[in-house]
Amino acid sequence: MKKPQLQSLNCPACGASISNDPGASSVKCQYCGNLLVFDDDDGPSDEEVDGFFAEDAAPPPAPRAPAPPQVIMVPNALDPKVQRQVQQAVSRATQVSKLAAVLPAIFIFTTLLIGGSIAYFTTRGVQENQKRVQAQVQKAQDEAEEKRKAAEKTRLDAQAKRERDQWSNLIEENRTSLPVGLDSLLAESLPQGWPTLTKGLSSAPITITWYAAYVSTYEQRTFAAFKAVLRKFDKKVKINVIPLPAQRGRNTQMMEAMLEILEQKGEGVFEELHERLAQEGRNLFMRENYSQLCEIMDCDLKKFQKAMKSRTHASKAAGLAAVSKKLNLDRQLVFRIQDSLFYDQMSIISRIDDVLEGFVKYPEAR
Repeated sequence: MKKPQLQSLNCPACGASISNDPGASSVKCQYCGNLLVFDDDDGPSDEEVDGFFAEDAAPPPAPRAPAPPQVIMVPNALDPKVQRQVQQAVSRATQVSKLAAVLPAIFIFTTLLIGGSIAYFTTRGVQENQKRVQAQVQKAQDEAEEKRKAAEKTRLDAQAKRERDQWSNLIEENRTSLPVGLDSLLAESLPQGWPTLTKGLSSAPITITWYAAYVSTYEQRTFAAFKAVLRKFDKKVKINVIPLPAQRGRNTQMMEAMLEILEQKGEGVFEELHERLAQEGRNLFMRENYSQLCEIMDCDLKKFQKAMKSRTHASKAAGLAAVSKKLNLDRQLVFRIQDSLFYDQMSIISRIDDVLEGFVKYPEAR
């Protein structure tokens, strides 16, 4: 009968894979040495079957499937120590096979890990270097900004010093020290209720006191300039106006006329007088037409003329004239800022804003 064509099988003893030659009736395991024998007695031969049918003339039996070859394991005659070595070798070979299967994955993972680490540390190094460069640039910019600020401060300080010096020169060129005893003389000479006009906030830190007859066109323009000052320096400047006879006190009739008007009309008449004179454009001081003051203020003309003729207010006017002499008031503008007197026609008034700016800006100069 034809030999089975077994290609490969596993050794029953050690489990190793073995192969046999076609037609061989036995095979020996190359690992453990066990001998495997194939039993091929699977029934009568073809000739016997043909003769059987020829003699009996009976129908042939249905063909049957060949029985699978039987493997007979012959006990190994090898030493047990050799068998253990063989088993260990087989186990190592199996482990090597498994390791060989996972080595590509390990290699890929290791490659990715190393590549990722290199990329991470390279990127981190670049970022740290960028931060260092940015810090250096920022430091340089900060130093440049500090130098610029220092230079700007130096420039501003120099400019402020020049402005302060210019203002100080302006003040020193025009100021005059207060006459000794001026305040006490004013307290003694000003009549009770004398129409002193105050404009501005009473708590303002800077006070301008203007000594003037206050009835000429020139003085009216000056008062208009002072009113503009009040609008500009709101809550910082107040103005007191004290009317006094001009021309060093020789012309006291104006003061007598104003004293009579004050007696008839009461306090508040001074500001009203100025407003009416400004509206009508009168210059009563130059004309010496004092009776018109009575007409402008709606006073009793007969009573006014009688007081002027009898010189009712001559003594009070003389006291005011004494103040004019003390101030050397002679048809020119005289005003006081804090503790300094200023004598001028209009030049200082034209720069009154600059003067007051300095007093506001430099409190120590007040």
